[in-house]
Amino acid sequence: MKSINRRSFTRRDFFKVTAGSALLLGGCARGADEAATGSESSEVADDAPAVPVGVQLYCFRHLLEEDFEGTLAQVATLGYDGVEFAGYYDYSAEDLRKLLDGHGLEVAGAHVGMGQLLGDELQRSIDFHGELGNTRLIVPAIGEDRRSPMEAVMRTAEDLTRIQEALRPHGMSTGYHCHAYSFNQLVDGQTVWDILADNTPEDVILQLDTGNAKNGGADLLQVIRNDPGRIKSIHVKPYTVEAEHPFAPFIGDDSLAWAEIFDLSESVGGVEYYVVEYEEESHPPLEALRTNRERVRNFGR
Repeated sequence: MKSINRRSFTRRDFFKVTAGSALLLGGCARGADEAATGSESSEVADDAPAVPVGVQLYCFRHLLEEDFEGTLAQVATLGYDGVEFAGYYDYSAEDLRKLLDGHGLEVAGAHVGMGQLLGDELQRSIDFHGELGNTRLIVPAIGEDRRSPMEAVMRTAEDLTRIQEALRPHGMSTGYHCHAYSFNQLVDGQTVWDILADNTPEDVILQLDTGNAKNGGADLLQVIRNDPGRIKSIHVKPYTVEAEHPFAPFIGDDSLAWAEIFDLSESVGGVEYYVVEYEEESHPPLEALRTNRERVRNFGR
């Protein structure tokens, strides 16, 4: 199956445009693990609306299983604007909406399995998320049978395209959440991330997970540059390169270039929602996610 690039403005076009700017602007210092490749990002205007910061509810999965409503009430005290769902714990969309409204929380998005977005399940998902008030239905992962060989990846891209076409009239978007394999598994010399990016519509969200992507060897800043306007949702996840427990440090104690990541995400990536995620279980989740919210705030977000 031939790869079709549906973009009107490709990553290659963008690089050509920005490469000249980089030469003029000169190099700029990056974080400990990011190469100095020049800066084509501009500072976000002072009067630009702040990008909201949410939290992925998967971080509290064990607590939610024991006491969903009580845990959600505690999550609401951590300083986040919204939550991203990863399961609904047998609550209806109407009841979930009431709970969120009662705590002043928005819906940052939801991780929705591919199976729930195909066939007859797609309309059920549209109805559920319409009532919930969610506009971002992100596929959290794709199985091995969907990411190799090339025909399988292209089939995944085609499915995402059909899903997006069905969601678009409802003001919703689907998307793809990255893992390490998105960058370190090559298919015909290309990353899974690039193949899906190049063969889906511009309004399919490319949800960058900073920790997962770095774990796969990605250059985070270049990933954002390569897909201008498509990184609408970002999982803000810490990662320390070559550490025994790379996901354990809190944001700012790790080796990611957070200031540059935030700035470039807003000036180039088109981010609409940051979603903090911390999966390390060596710290109590409520404590860890409160600390990480403070760390993100230290970067002005």
